[in-house]
Amino acid sequence: ELVKRALGKKVLLVSLGGDHSITHPVVKGFEALGEPIHVIQFDSHPDFSPIAQGFENTNSHPFTHIKQMKHVKSITQVGIRSVRSFAVVDSEEAGNRIVGMREFRKIGPEGVSDLLPEGEACYVSIDIDALDCSLIPGCVSAEPNGMTFAELRDSLAALAKHNRIVGLDMVEVAPMLDVATNITSFLAAQIVIEFL
Repeated sequence: ELVKRALGKKVLLVSLGGDHSITHPVVKGFEALGEPIHVIQFDSHPDFSPIAQGFENTNSHPFTHIKQMKHVKSITQVGIRSVRSFAVVDSEEAGNRIVGMREFRKIGPEGVSDLLPEGEACYVSIDIDALDCSLIPGCVSAEPNGMTFAELRDSLAALAKHNRIVGLDMVEVAPMLDVATNITSFLAAQIVIEFL
């Protein structure tokens, strides 16, 4: 409901998490936009787990739900590299585009933006663990071999030039786990500010 009200005021929606479970209801609210959108996710995990044993609204499920939404034209998942997740195969079989770190380093930020149709509406979901674990001590799900700050920043800049950004979220920052310099929170804020 908050998303629908905000979109009615013609704003660029920025949501700050929480864990990645917030993305499901936020993207659902974009039905009110009245046009189809593409969703691009920067993350180390696909968050595309099957719904089983009563678990359906965790931070492992948002893109499972988003895939079912009629107003979502495509899901592109960038930076996926977790050895703890078996959801990659399920996500690919469902028709989502997975870009692992090896492919990302081959195609670069401009190549990521070229995966989406130019000029079309795009929602961007950023999990802080898209960045390498050495940069984000305040994230419980950090993984090795992630993006540098510059790689993520440049990918977002390329998307902003290539597509019409209609909203974004930044998730999975846990300030209570961060080091004394608050570097994880700082990087998250810096990414959002530079993207805007």
